[in-house]
Amino acid sequence: MHSNILEKNIPFWLDKHLDFLNEFSLLYKTRPIKNNKGGMLFTHMFYFYLILKNLKPELIIESGVYKGQSTWLIENTLPNSKIISIDIDLNKREYISKKSEYRSLDFKYNEFKNLPNNTLVFFDDHVNHIERIKQSNFFGIKHIILEDNYPTSEGDFQTLKQISNSLNFNHKPGFLSLIKTYYQFTNIIIKKIFLSKYNSDIDLNNINQRIRDAFYNKETSRYLNDLFETYYEFPPLINNNHNNKTCKKPILQETPENILEFSNELLDYNFITYIKLK
Repeated sequence: MHSNILEKNIPFWLDKHLDFLNEFSLLYKTRPIKNNKGGMLFTHMFYFYLILKNLKPELIIESGVYKGQSTWLIENTLPNSKIISIDIDLNKREYISKKSEYRSLDFKYNEFKNLPNNTLVFFDDHVNHIERIKQSNFFGIKHIILEDNYPTSEGDFQTLKQISNSLNFNHKPGFLSLIKTYYQFTNIIIKKIFLSKYNSDIDLNNINQRIRDAFYNKETSRYLNDLFETYYEFPPLINNNHNNKTCKKPILQETPENILEFSNELLDYNFITYIKLK
């Protein structure tokens, strides 16, 4: 299917994947969380490491912390960089960095002052990619990583890869999830009736993230192509189960001996993407 969002201006260092693989594998062996199911595994952690090593951002903002493995990677890759770690639920952390500044407000509600020019934001929060890109542009953040860029038939929110295939995302949460959403929305209405100073914006935003339907018009792809200086979807490291029509060829024909212990993790791949805005 024709892609409406074009890969372009690939930085030269993105082609040097294997130059960093050995040093990353040695670092990865020391990771604090051995079972990070539901979070990043070897392939995406490696590409994140590759970007960090080459861009060397002075500030990294991560939206979506989960257990904390990505925070650990940042501080061990760039010990002199500042980290802001954002998650609306910080209770799932197993690794807590003494260096990172933790925040529990959604990314769009934060204030970011005097940002370095090479600030990098890493999104692993399952929020509509168009909204996150617009918010990053508003804050003046040029470097963006999208950890989960789901293809057309997968995922639980609107992604750029879906937009490339002209898909408006229609979320299908389970019945119990919808009941919980209804209960939360009812509480908002009651507060609005009885609490004169109650501001519902943040609570409504949380509701919006529970039902993630999305709509874009035909101008969206043009807007994004004009905004992007660089757009690059990383390939899988090894063969995986994704449809060959939507997936690049893997960069490894065989699994090197030094990463054989991570073979199961190598199959976990979800089109991790790097973007630079103009």
